[in-house]
Amino acid sequence: MLVVLLLTSATFAVAAVTPAPNAAASPSPSPRATLSTIGTTATASRSTNLVGTADSASAGTIGAEQIATRPLLRPGELLEQIPGLVISQHSGEGKANQYYLRGFQLDHGTDLEGTVDDVPVNMPTHAHGQGYSDINWLIPELVQYVSFEKGPYYADEGDFATAGSYDLTYRDTIAPIEEFAIGDYGYDRYLVAGSRSAGGGNLLGAFEYDRDNGTFISPDEYEKFNGVLRWSRQTANSYVDVDAMAYHGAFDSTDQIPQRLVDAGVLNRYSAFDPSDGGTTDRYVLDGKWVHADAEGVSQVSAFGELYGLDLFSDFTYDLDDATDYYNVTANPVTCNPLYTTCKPGANHVGSYVSYCPANDTPTGGATVAGSVSPAPFTYACGDQREQLDQRFVTGLTAKRTYTSRLFETTIGTGFRNDNIPVVGLFLTSDRLRYPEGTLSDDHVAEFDQFLWLQSQYRIGPRLRLIGGVREDAYRIDVQAYLPGNSGLVHAALVSPKLMAAYAFDRHQELYVDAGDGFHSNDGRETTQTLDPQTHADIDPSGDPVTKYSPLNRAQGSEVGYRYSNGLLTSTVSAWQLHMNSELVFDGDNGTTAPAGPTIRRGLEFANFYTPDHWLTLDLDVATSTARFTSNFNGQGTYVPESLNAVTSAGITLDRPAFAASLRYRYFGPRALDQAGDAFSTPSNIVNLQLTRKLPRGRRLTLDVLNLFDNTQADDVEYYYQSWVPQDALNPAYAKDPAINPLLGGQGVNDYHFHPTERRIVRLSYALPL
Repeated sequence: MLVVLLLTSATFAVAAVTPAPNAAASPSPSPRATLSTIGTTATASRSTNLVGTADSASAGTIGAEQIATRPLLRPGELLEQIPGLVISQHSGEGKANQYYLRGFQLDHGTDLEGTVDDVPVNMPTHAHGQGYSDINWLIPELVQYVSFEKGPYYADEGDFATAGSYDLTYRDTIAPIEEFAIGDYGYDRYLVAGSRSAGGGNLLGAFEYDRDNGTFISPDEYEKFNGVLRWSRQTANSYVDVDAMAYHGAFDSTDQIPQRLVDAGVLNRYSAFDPSDGGTTDRYVLDGKWVHADAEGVSQVSAFGELYGLDLFSDFTYDLDDATDYYNVTANPVTCNPLYTTCKPGANHVGSYVSYCPANDTPTGGATVAGSVSPAPFTYACGDQREQLDQRFVTGLTAKRTYTSRLFETTIGTGFRNDNIPVVGLFLTSDRLRYPEGTLSDDHVAEFDQFLWLQSQYRIGPRLRLIGGVREDAYRIDVQAYLPGNSGLVHAALVSPKLMAAYAFDRHQELYVDAGDGFHSNDGRETTQTLDPQTHADIDPSGDPVTKYSPLNRAQGSEVGYRYSNGLLTSTVSAWQLHMNSELVFDGDNGTTAPAGPTIRRGLEFANFYTPDHWLTLDLDVATSTARFTSNFNGQGTYVPESLNAVTSAGITLDRPAFAASLRYRYFGPRALDQAGDAFSTPSNIVNLQLTRKLPRGRRLTLDVLNLFDNTQADDVEYYYQSWVPQDALNPAYAKDPAINPLLGGQGVNDYHFHPTERRIVRLSYALPL
């Protein structure tokens, strides 16, 4: 079977190494590579006819024209032009976005692979969550185009590419521009960018400064500095570029809050429970790419090095763990001394509740005991804030060679990625100050992924293409843990076959059938763990045994789709399903893994992009999906919590010589928030508007109105889980219930927790040529 796949398999070959497909796509054999298709000046758009070149109905491109005329609250919303994808936020704007696609609540990117000019965005074994994808460093004006693919059908896409993948390509040149922007809630932005000839090629530079408080009562105080320097050169048969990118962001967070405190009037919808939440992010990248075309095909080599850091402070359960005094019972016996000063200098535990410290613990620090030592009374002084610290150096290289002939296009590729993570830690904190001896984990992880793939396309006549491939990934994960019992060395490998077929009825219509295996890696720490970071025992706080898990989680997907493109209208429809062997979730807030069973997701997507005239575009995208566990593995139900059910986006854009206007609508459908299907999120409707006046001498004045109708009841994120706050102790129904009150061994109060959508924001920008 493997030999058959290797011989009859297929790849998008030249398209795989070119920035964009040819606009004049047809089902006839594609020509040999030319340099006009391997530089970064090729155009791309959702209206590009991909009949004869795309391998599925759910693959596509987004051009600079669509990006430039779209109102954006945050850089990540640029990706919402991918049909069915939703970008949201449950924290401060400097934190990675929350992603939703194809029945997934992707957290911060676990099953959505992202790259920028071949530099990976996802971070494995990350302090906050597996596959963490922060693209706040993106400068939208520099994006030449976005290509996207959904499903695990593509051999050149590896870790995290289960729901889908995207690649953003930066420009080689840009007309020199300076832009100033101001807006509501302390928003300021300055951008300067330009390019010039240098060293036989083009040198592009850009600098961005951005500051934003957000519409919350506690200001985000998000401030970022962002820079890009890019040199590129294209000759008759080769292309090369070198990039240097630097980003620093600092922010405060209004994280999600419990609905019961809003209902009781204790908190406003836009309040923060712990205003000290927030963090900083740094990212420094050096990367390069070389492409060369010859008579037989195209060769490409890409390499990168990245220095990355995140220091994040979050409190999502408020006083749930503080109430049970986890800090006092997790291998920190010194703090059981009632004379010991805890989280805040000078603040001892006082109040009406008694801590779990044994009454006869021997005091330390020179204290003496006359008889029995009374445990310290309890107060809600510390809370559940955690610090998550991630510092790493990432290197990677990918090399691939495409061979083209009249009937075959075959690509073979290989490469590696190495994440050297000297610090991936979890610390108990209060007001961003670490507890003495409050380290839960402080690990050093080295994670190495080596991969090899082959994909080939075989044309049978003028209409039928068979596309198949195979990919192998081999991992080496070395964990040196804070708790020696959690250290270890793990090797794992996975082979993923792919098979696709495309039949073109004519140059405007094509039918696709796709199937393939993919995977996402699991957090490296969960592959060697034997002890819980909080209890230091072989059971976690819920009493479940601590278990080692497989490093790689396989997915199997399939899809049937249809594409129609006639130059004015591009429409695609696809029906898909995706099976995940397991949905392990690493809980970065507690350093533990939450096991879940296998799942099946199914859905339909209908995407439309219509350009009746060169100055007018209309688009409408609808996606629906269901997600279920294949069995009631824990007796709590079969719904997959927070899985996306439905999303609709629509827009109209006018681009005239004197002005431009864009009106955008997004419907974010309800999501089951628990396994039983008893709790659902509230759907939301958001409308954004952009108006641009094109002034003489290349100047431009743009007005963005975000959340145009000021929908203050819409939520960006909504969860349903257990938490505990001081007000709960005053409620007799909670305080006396041993299943709820954590001081009696309870698990807290089940409640909706939400992060509201930003209120209406007005921003004005002025751009002028330099």
